[in-house]
Amino acid sequence: MHTKLLSAAWLLVSAGAAWSAPAEEYLKANQLFQQNCAVCHGADRGGYIAPGLTSDRLVQSEAALRGTIMTGIPDTLMPPFVGRLSDEEIRSLARLIKTQAADDPKWGLDQIRASVQVVVDEATLPAKPTYAIDTVYDLMVVMARGRYGRGDAGNNARTVFLDGKTNKVVGEIATPVAPHIMDFSPVAERWAWLKSDDGMVYKIDLYSLQIVRQAKVGLTGPGIALSNDGKWLAISSFVPKSVAILKADTLEPVKYMDLEGEDPDGKFVKSAGGPVIGSRINNKFALTLRQAGQIWIIDPDKPDMPVTKLAKVGRMLHDTFLTPDGRYSMVASYDDNKIVAIDFKEDKVVRDIPAGCQPHVGSGAVTEVNGRFLAFGTNIGTCDKGSVVTVWDTKDFSVVKQIPVAGATESPAAHPNAPYVAVDIVDKDKRAAWIQLIDKNTLEVAKTLDVGGHAFFPDYNRTGNYLYVSSGYWGDRIKIYDSKTLELVAEHKMESPSGIFSRARTRWLTIGLSETRKF
Repeated sequence: MHTKLLSAAWLLVSAGAAWSAPAEEYLKANQLFQQNCAVCHGADRGGYIAPGLTSDRLVQSEAALRGTIMTGIPDTLMPPFVGRLSDEEIRSLARLIKTQAADDPKWGLDQIRASVQVVVDEATLPAKPTYAIDTVYDLMVVMARGRYGRGDAGNNARTVFLDGKTNKVVGEIATPVAPHIMDFSPVAERWAWLKSDDGMVYKIDLYSLQIVRQAKVGLTGPGIALSNDGKWLAISSFVPKSVAILKADTLEPVKYMDLEGEDPDGKFVKSAGGPVIGSRINNKFALTLRQAGQIWIIDPDKPDMPVTKLAKVGRMLHDTFLTPDGRYSMVASYDDNKIVAIDFKEDKVVRDIPAGCQPHVGSGAVTEVNGRFLAFGTNIGTCDKGSVVTVWDTKDFSVVKQIPVAGATESPAAHPNAPYVAVDIVDKDKRAAWIQLIDKNTLEVAKTLDVGGHAFFPDYNRTGNYLYVSSGYWGDRIKIYDSKTLELVAEHKMESPSGIFSRARTRWLTIGLSETRKF
């Protein structure tokens, strides 16, 4: 089904003007790109977790591009394609990305609706977990992207489930293409929703660890969020530039919007859909429009699901997380070096918070320090501020400290029972294997942990006594450490592990807080 859907999508793309060969050859080259490159570079070739591959971005000759495709790029997810693709296919790919601008493929409401598939009859599901675990809230879930970060014909892209108490694998779910993100029902413990980088959304039963429904909601992009009542699912896409609202239980689409508007400079742009988050004081969603610099607040409980549009919020918006009271969404603005506080109660921008270089706050981390709830924001870029982690008070939004760290950082992790806030160093040298541990009391880097592979996405288990870290690229393992002694207590081999998600996330509003939400 997946291959047929993808092929159908590209029947909507016409050959580019600079392509002098027959349109059939263009379509074949484009299909090669979708099968081998789109998961990282975007289905429109405009860039995603890897740079855009379009005629207006590339300065290399076509021969040089062929060489890169053949050999790959070490210490990245870019594989060598020599031996995997024929010389003719490599030449065709190089010609495509050298001569063509970004595409604008479509995948709308009708395509989403037609793609919905029931995989398992929910009436047949078990009444309790079919594997040994005290509670599904102890689950730790790892996105194992598979060979070369996308999976391959061996179908080794998978989502791996571990018991956070015993650190043992309890099951896994295979997906055709790299899984990216998982969100969980705030009201029913057995349900989760998985999104992979090709726009597939899967409804997951956590009792039997299997897919029960699936739909293709876009072509590229990770954005996914559940409403506070668990009834609505918001899905944003990089490609096409859109957001869709689905019924969470059935995956039936009920609203679809193209993302476009004026950017902070007054230029009308089409914008990729960045992360989306669900409020915890009402049922609204807040969606970031990356290039447009806008926040759209969607109310799914009102007729036609009206949208409040906040303009000129920032330049190149990305990650977001909630404050401890659930009222404010903290949005990273890459090109402004700031964090923006969005008020879910009054639907407005409240405050700009100075950050480090190109803030990338991941899923956020907030923890109590001497009676104050402090947020820790990572910064993925480099500028004259140096490499820092920004700390601010979530009550008055005042900056408490800029903590010097060893390099650019991507994702923070905290837990009330753990002494450290963990941040991953993502510079492309030996520091990429480092996790730095910030002492919550001194707000200084206390220790550095070398995980032996590219360190990604640290997260604590439910009780905070273990720290999980993805050791990717050359590590290909998930590593688990004692959160106090930092001794390695367990590890599991996986291909290209990335995001780590605790099922207990819905029992606190933001990572790093105590469990407050009960069912």
